[in-house]
Amino acid sequence: IDDQFVPLLGFVSHVAPSYPALTASLPSQIGDALEESADAMAPAVRRAMLQALILLRNRGRVPALQLLQRCFRLFRCRDKAMRARLYSHVISDVKAVNLKHKDVHVNKALQNFVIGMIAESSSVAAQYSLRAMIELYRRHIWRDAKTVNVVASALFCAHPKLRVAALHFLLGAHDDAADIDDDEGGGERVSSLRASLQRDGAQPSRCGKRKQRQLKRAVKSERRKAAPAQQAAASFAAIHLLHDP
Repeated sequence: IDDQFVPLLGFVSHVAPSYPALTASLPSQIGDALEESADAMAPAVRRAMLQALILLRNRGRVPALQLLQRCFRLFRCRDKAMRARLYSHVISDVKAVNLKHKDVHVNKALQNFVIGMIAESSSVAAQYSLRAMIELYRRHIWRDAKTVNVVASALFCAHPKLRVAALHFLLGAHDDAADIDDDEGGGERVSSLRASLQRDGAQPSRCGKRKQRQLKRAVKSERRKAAPAQQAAASFAAIHLLHDP
């Protein structure tokens, strides 16, 4: 049955935009079935149903807020691969919603929704919800006081891992030093190695390869030196946005 259902679902979700009246209830039917019985389904079926929902969302058949809230609820699913797909969609869709201009309505409603998810009895769902908030802040999509205070509220939740994650966030650990481009770096050592490689030209040689290895090590060293300052600045930015009456 699964072998027949999965391709059929894919076909229906692809042609649904061409028959809006006939398929008006399709997104809610798929979403409700997924929420109610996700753990009882075969992995291929639930992932196909999620993919169908995402496709319908991309075709404008599902409102962004409706599917995003459903995705957060589906973090309760015990399928790790599906949770990863849900997480990826949440980040990309919130980014798309705010691409041209900030969608205040969607942002505010979703942030309020996440507050409830962080208080979830399911620690996995709460962790993924908090992780999504932190990632959206890190990517400057939700870089505002509301996000900081929602994350900070996890300091008082029942799950130890969430308290640790919130604490790391406020200490600046959300801004990874890896954001520094490998091709960039300061310091005299890095500059001199780059200049030497440019003089030698692009021809491969034993000496050139050694200099390239030295350059990589020098860039890593510069990144490690820059990390504390970057994290301190990021930490101050987050803490500065805390509501402290």
